[in-house]
Amino acid sequence: MSFKSTAGDFRFCPDSEQDIVPVTSRVLRSRKTQAADQNTEYIGDDIPASTRKRKRRQEGSKGQEDYSTAAASPRSRRLNKKPKRGYADPEVYAHLHLVQDYLQENLDVVFCGINPGYMSAETGHHFANPTNHFWQCLYQSGLTSTLLPPSEDYSLPERYNLGLTNIVDRPSTEAAELSISEMKAAIPAFLKKISRYRPRFVCFVGVGIWTVVQKALRQLQQSSTSSTSGLQGQGSKGRKARKGVKGAGDGSKQGKDSLGLQPYKLVHPTETGKLASETFLFVVPSTSGRVVRYQFSDKINYFSELRELARKPHSVIATQGMLSIVVETHGLDI
Repeated sequence: MSFKSTAGDFRFCPDSEQDIVPVTSRVLRSRKTQAADQNTEYIGDDIPASTRKRKRRQEGSKGQEDYSTAAASPRSRRLNKKPKRGYADPEVYAHLHLVQDYLQENLDVVFCGINPGYMSAETGHHFANPTNHFWQCLYQSGLTSTLLPPSEDYSLPERYNLGLTNIVDRPSTEAAELSISEMKAAIPAFLKKISRYRPRFVCFVGVGIWTVVQKALRQLQQSSTSSTSGLQGQGSKGRKARKGVKGAGDGSKQGKDSLGLQPYKLVHPTETGKLASETFLFVVPSTSGRVVRYQFSDKINYFSELRELARKPHSVIATQGMLSIVVETHGLDI
């Protein structure tokens, strides 16, 4: 029997097998095996999973920061901004109802909106959108002693000597859906309405409304320089006076953004009775919740200023430099 044939029958047994690592495991431990003993998992390229995950989290955070920065950039905001509405044909809102005016003679203030909103036309009440600040402004400024809901708009003339009307009768979701020519064409009827009821103040709710009315008043004044019918101004004397009045607009940005008491007054024909002979014009910011240029507190301040003026007698209000415009109930044409 040869040595080779008998060598396989023998096995070397040391005193303690625990001190000897099997031959098959005598390879130097790799970083992966050491990590396994330390309960650390390795994933590819001998990089611990914990390190790899941490790196991914850092990269993810950086990506989120980059995304947030991009989202906050002006260009991104412009791209995400909701597009503005354009002109809408009256047939689009033909299914909605008109909103009734609430007027009577000798009111302290008549509030004038540009046209009824969609929700106002649906409910039949002025400033009915719950995001509109109009009724809150009336209450917070002291023009009403209680916070009225839109459903009680009809009670304003009797309870608080206040009125409600609009330049344009037809409703729309946004004022931008009206055309300039449509608003301009509605001015004569509006002026006749004011001449009929003769409130002490007309308050335009929104600078945009006043801009349209102001341009119409100028055009009427200029076109009637050589005529005695319709609307009559004071010519060059009135224009010079306008320049010296705070808030007077000449088409500049400052003029368009003027708020508060305006440098115009409507003069009504003298009649027997106790009807007011003059109507002052006042402008407050739009009370729509979509208009964020003016804070809620700013809107209340302008309503409060109007309340203080409405409580004063006409003789106390400074009218020097105001352009007087005589309004008759016929002959107005723009």
